[in-house]
Amino acid sequence: MKLLITIITILCLFPIETRAHTQAIPPIDHKVQLIPWKEVENIIPRDAVFSIKDVETGKTFNVQRRAGSDHADVQPLTKKDTNIMKSIYKEWSWKRRAAIVSIDGQFIAASMNGMPHGAGALQNGFNGHFCLHFLNSSTHRSKEPDPAHHLMVLKAAGRIDDYLGKKTPEEILDVVMIAINNTDKTLLEKVVINDSQKSMKKLSKMYMTNWTIQSSKKDEKNPFVRHIQTKVEIYISDAGTITTVLSLKAKRDPLTSKWKIDTKPLLNIID
Repeated sequence: MKLLITIITILCLFPIETRAHTQAIPPIDHKVQLIPWKEVENIIPRDAVFSIKDVETGKTFNVQRRAGSDHADVQPLTKKDTNIMKSIYKEWSWKRRAAIVSIDGQFIAASMNGMPHGAGALQNGFNGHFCLHFLNSSTHRSKEPDPAHHLMVLKAAGRIDDYLGKKTPEEILDVVMIAINNTDKTLLEKVVINDSQKSMKKLSKMYMTNWTIQSSKKDEKNPFVRHIQTKVEIYISDAGTITTVLSLKAKRDPLTSKWKIDTKPLLNIID
């Protein structure tokens, strides 16, 4: 028994090295970084291979950057990677999703869409490429960051709550509309009052093609309430497009100071 204890003690003090442990393992920064596109463009040069993790599902697939100047144009690396991406989206779409890029031990906040378009060069079963955005990147049509991609980048970086806490009721309404278009339940729960499963199902049938705030007034009796009149153009599944004016109520949580939107008037459209 004493001999066994002596052997265990020696092994603990002087562990046996194996070839598997002789290779140098690069340090990994586990913190998701919020890095501007101008810097990311050098971290991920053209033809670079890296992985993308979808924040909501946790699914990961490999891609290659092929082109892009205002953002990265990337392609799934193989047919297997295309299938994983398809399982995330179910159906290819322009909807933005929060994503985390992993390359050389770094984790970078990003936002992807899921629509094959343009040219593609890899034999991967993906007809074209898709867009991958980072902090301050922009689309081909505008020099300004796309609002929906920007929200998803902040979500991936874990900064979305701080961002929402500083926004006005009118700005929160914009977030609501974007979250509806992205069918982003996690984000919707942060900015709407009616977040029941039934309400979320109704909102998932809507796509806000246009919205304009016509007026915003403080409630005369309650300083934590704002009345926002908004003209909206909505595409509803199986019903088509309608244009209407909604009177929406924004309410401020006295404890957190964050604004949320009461979406009952919007939900009543489907009833």
